[in-house]
Amino acid sequence: MGFRKNVLQFYFCKTFFGKSSSPLTIFLLLPEPYIEQVEYLDVLTKTGKKTGVSKPRGDVHRDGDYHKAVHVWIFAESTQELLLQKRADYKDLWPGLWDISSAGHISAGDSSLITAQRELQEELGVILPKDAFELIFIFLEECVTNNGKFINNEYSDVYRVTTLEPISREAFTLQ
Repeated sequence: MGFRKNVLQFYFCKTFFGKSSSPLTIFLLLPEPYIEQVEYLDVLTKTGKKTGVSKPRGDVHRDGDYHKAVHVWIFAESTQELLLQKRADYKDLWPGLWDISSAGHISAGDSSLITAQRELQEELGVILPKDAFELIFIFLEECVTNNGKFINNEYSDVYRVTTLEPISREAFTLQ
């Protein structure tokens, strides 16, 4: 679930004729209907191989299917600092807690590296070339939360982005 932007759009309503018979066009300002995009994930075997099946993200977590995600760690070499961000309170897993620099599911058919780039841009507004990302390891997280309603069997490709100095706060555009 993401933030719903209240985008307003003009809709033609009706044309009236006043006393002078000149048309008066009235527009209603209505919110554009919000259509949440369903994210599909590739379903994996327990050993991390693609099955050839993709399912909506919610179904994957309901059914406990294995799937992939990326984590991006931004590390400042000069200060030996790792950038963390606080998760939004509306998240279905670990809401309001501190997390790594950027993360996200790998959508069906997408590559790990493209997803790492996209998530960093979407979450922090940082655009980096592919060669800035170093795959450092892959780990499997298997957990059940939310009273058994959220089953996370996730292989995460973990990337490190190393900068000489910490990235200034002004450089970020938050989601």
